[in-house]
Amino acid sequence: MTMTASERNGAEAPEPLFHGDAEAVAASGMPLPSLRVLQAAGAIQAQKTPKEHGGFKRMWREEDVLIASIGAAISEHFAWNIRIVAEAMAKTHPGTWSALTASIAETISPDVGALIRSTEDDWHLDLIDRKFLFLRVPPLVSTLLPDTPTGESALILGYATSKDTFQMLPWLLGHPEGRTKLSAITSPAQITTAERIYKLAIATRANALSTASINISMQVRAAWRRLHGLDAHFLQEVLR
Repeated sequence: MTMTASERNGAEAPEPLFHGDAEAVAASGMPLPSLRVLQAAGAIQAQKTPKEHGGFKRMWREEDVLIASIGAAISEHFAWNIRIVAEAMAKTHPGTWSALTASIAETISPDVGALIRSTEDDWHLDLIDRKFLFLRVPPLVSTLLPDTPTGESALILGYATSKDTFQMLPWLLGHPEGRTKLSAITSPAQITTAERIYKLAIATRANALSTASINISMQVRAAWRRLHGLDAHFLQEVLR
């Protein structure tokens, strides 16, 4: 059974394993219809739990609420609609968002305080020229995620092909061994096209006209506090 962040940090009382719709919405900042879109795309998954007098109700794991908060941040800061947000999050390499929530488990504590602060180990999302989406992680993390290019901590997730659709780019494209693996499951023409777009994304990032960034670790920490009935504030909110 997966432990909650609270249990990993030795909380005195065990936290509930699942959270209802209202709690998930309040903590993640994602409206319920948008949570359903994320679920339909496969980015998160609700659980059906039996009601006391029959029937079922929808409940959410802590991890899914925290992941949903990343989607809310993408929608707000990148001005993406929920359809492309859901595609981008669902098409990201399996386990990536779970790895993020696990990576900050040791930094989450009710005693840290309501002001959400950045750390050098935070994860970021960078939107380059309003099209290419990169995940920027600490160097050590990039060595732990599967299929990533050696020594690369800015990982291309994919690119917006329209205002509603997102195309994933495999990390395997970033090194010869990966392209060899891909050649076994796709055509040479497809690999050539994908590699060309991959190189374009890397070059665009190096020579970007615009870059929008989100510290998604801070978003997740704030969502965790709200989920557990604690205040959470960003410095910009305090200054206002």
